[in-house]
Amino acid sequence: MIQYQKTRPRPQPAPEFFESNNMKFKLNLLVAAALACCVSSYTQAQDDPTPTPVGAEKQTDLVLNVTVANLQGEHLGRIRGLGLDLANGRIVQVLVVRGQILGLGGKVIAVPPLALKTDGANKIYLLDVSLEKFKAAPEVVLTKWEESVRNDRVAASYRYFGQEPYFLEAGEKSGTVAGKSKVNLGYIGRSNKLMGMPVGNLQGQDFGKVNGLTLDIASARIINVIVLAPGHIRTMSVVPAMALDFDSTRRALVLDQTKTEFAREPRYTETPAANGQQGSSVQESYSGPRTNVALEQGDTVRDEDRTAAIKKDIRASRIEARNVEVGTINGRVALRGWVKSIEDQRRLGEIAVAASSVELVDNQITVGKPVKTK
Repeated sequence: MIQYQKTRPRPQPAPEFFESNNMKFKLNLLVAAALACCVSSYTQAQDDPTPTPVGAEKQTDLVLNVTVANLQGEHLGRIRGLGLDLANGRIVQVLVVRGQILGLGGKVIAVPPLALKTDGANKIYLLDVSLEKFKAAPEVVLTKWEESVRNDRVAASYRYFGQEPYFLEAGEKSGTVAGKSKVNLGYIGRSNKLMGMPVGNLQGQDFGKVNGLTLDIASARIINVIVLAPGHIRTMSVVPAMALDFDSTRRALVLDQTKTEFAREPRYTETPAANGQQGSSVQESYSGPRTNVALEQGDTVRDEDRTAAIKKDIRASRIEARNVEVGTINGRVALRGWVKSIEDQRRLGEIAVAASSVELVDNQITVGKPVKTK
């Protein structure tokens, strides 16, 4: 049985990220519609990336091998993988390899995702940098991953490509980027290493393994992690990325839930392509029916901190919100109660989203004092 260990406070990265020569998992990514136009299929030839059509999310074989070029049309490289910070639900790096021969060798360069622009017409990503500057960018040595994703090195790569780090740098106590507070950088895992990684809780219960991710590269977000149940082919659960964390070995993910609670997570169902019909997928909504029962509040540090941060920001906004409740569980925020105006309702929702990093907010606030009924 896999032993899942709690990581609070967060330990320093292990000496080496989990590597396995015996386990090769096919990288299945669910790419948000905003990015779908630039996703290639792994089964296509490398020089002919085929994008996923714009529209609803659907499962693809990867983001790998999509071309990255500069504004002058010069080839810079191809995407090899992603660096992911689950704790903050962020895509930290897009790993671009240059100079590969027959899929081997080459220099890997970490590019901040927000530096990339989509070019749907040519099915590529664009990066505003000269070929000479890209060639001179710092190299990511995959066999020395822990060293390559140190806080100072990630920050340096962001600034090299003209991006301000969204995270606090070493010695930095506070700061903001685009009006949002900086966060502590979480452990950065490689996307291909996440696929097939076991998922369980602190009691050692096995929930399955990672089968896919819901990503929005355009906003640098990891939305959800798709968990395939043990011994099943199509039974999957949708878990918010920020509800998961690496265990101390970096070989498994921990969800601080019981098996009963996990069973209530939204389901994701997939229909494979067959008989000339395209494959499709359906994901249950997180938003449940309105209810008058008490809001759920998780007891993890992350959930408690998020609720406290939202309440603090609400107080600072000077909105009349004495009748508003806030609850956070597994990264999902719920707002309930009533306010005096539609504008206050909207502003409270924006405050919660800003403090939540991603839009996992169920805004149940109503306008006007509820009428009591017998």
